[in-house]
Amino acid sequence: MSHEPAITTLFGPRKSAGETPDPSPATTLKNFGRFLGRVLVFISVLFFLLSGYVAFAQYWIQTQWTKADATVLSGELSERSSGSTNRPGQGGTSSKSYFFHCTVSYPVQGETRQSELESPGSGYRIDAQVWAGSWSPGQHIAILYKPSNPSRIRLADNPAEATAMGSLRLAFYFFVPGMLLIRLSRSERVDSR
Repeated sequence: MSHEPAITTLFGPRKSAGETPDPSPATTLKNFGRFLGRVLVFISVLFFLLSGYVAFAQYWIQTQWTKADATVLSGELSERSSGSTNRPGQGGTSSKSYFFHCTVSYPVQGETRQSELESPGSGYRIDAQVWAGSWSPGQHIAILYKPSNPSRIRLADNPAEATAMGSLRLAFYFFVPGMLLIRLSRSERVDSR
């Protein structure tokens, strides 16, 4: 008979204080699967919260900003360089972003205003050229402007912006595998008893 005190746990059989079970590779794999599943579910919750924020921001902009039909007056392809790293003995690297920059006119309370608009930036020049083709002079673009500052404008439907549905889709992509991993690790644990 052992005189070592027994430890009572809520989630498993009693173990004596002197016992330290050596985890088998299967147990280690189950524990890792459960941990990875929890991490994926946590990430999915973050994307779910992001989708709520994005939905609120889109709703706010749609209700607080005014929609207008703008006419492109002129435009040009532009590029920006960023992220230069010059280290001794190594060549510097930088990333280039291409975009189409244009001037548009639009009506605001009976008068015509002008402002500047940029396409979403891209690492490929061809993307900016596609925007240039769809924003040629005389072309009409749906924009939103801020009533308190009508020179502040944005695209009404910008495909480069994060959407609530896109964030929900990402949340789903992390949630399902995470729940499967958690479920598999628990079902194997129940089967092993």
